Amino acid sequence: MDLISGMDSRLQSATATGESAKVKTLRLLGIYTLTVLAVALVLSFPVEGICEHFGWFIHKPWGKFFRRCVMIVAVAGLWPLLRALGMAGWERLGLRSPLVPAAARVGGGWVLSFAAVMLVGWAAVLTGNRVWEGFTWSEAARPVAVGAAVGIFEELFFRGVIFGALRRDWGVARALWASSLIYAALHFWSAPPKEMAGVLPALVSLTGLGTLLAWCYVKSGSLFLSIGVHAGAVAALRIMLAVTHGGGEELNWLFGSGAFTFVNGAAAWPVLALLWLALAGFEGCIARFYARRNPRMGEGRTGTGLPG
Repeated sequence: MDLISGMDSRLQSATATGESAKVKTLRLLGIYTLTVLAVALVLSFPVEGICEHFGWFIHKPWGKFFRRCVMIVAVAGLWPLLRALGMAGWERLGLRSPLVPAAARVGGGWVLSFAAVMLVGWAAVLTGNRVWEGFTWSEAARPVAVGAAVGIFEELFFRGVIFGALRRDWGVARALWASSLIYAALHFWSAPPKEMAGVLPALVSLTGLGTLLAWCYVKSGSLFLSIGVHAGAVAALRIMLAVTHGGGEELNWLFGSGAFTFVNGAAAWPVLALLWLALAGFEGCIARFYARRNPRMGEGRTGTGLPG
């Protein structure tokens, strides 16, 4: 609790300097990010030692403990950040929506993104780039659960907080590209040196995905569509990596390799474009259907329901 209260006091002090809204937003986000990374770094070593002492997560690299600590500390410090940004409240985070359209957007986004990633995965299997090992339902449960957790947390943070704060002060277009680049760049902080050759194409793919997720937020007026898309993509990616292993390397340029398999290959880009088109059609149908049945069940005209 002392760590969180300390973060709260630093964030609150940044709001009292009389600086412009744009500078204040960037400063608050910077203070929050550096504090989270520093606290997670300090905690990761004793956490790793405790896990080794009790025989938990044996042979896991230190980077995995660090990333988990980052996620925990980031969640714990989210409320002080929201208070300092003046964004506390479900509506300002993009989480206010009638139940039925919210559920439809989560489910539809999940199915469409899951199918898109599976399309790339099966193409890799059929061309011999990946080798099928077999599938059991137990292997699907964990990726689906992880996908849900990652989708909720990262959408709250990257689209709800970062994009939301930047949009308020910098406008939609600048906030969309800036938050997408931040989202993409933060995926490479623990990339092994031997994987750095695949960073640039992966950066393009992840920036495109971040842009698509922010577009989902803008278009639907809430985070539920982007949460579904993010969760479905992560679940499908983890399932394909669990039930296949690397085969021929001739098509790695198309399907990716190493830590960025299915992400840093050229196949990700047209599939991302197809997913975007499918989501545009889906969101259009959702908006028209619920607006026609009950105008109060939708967010009105698409793109007009963003909070803040």
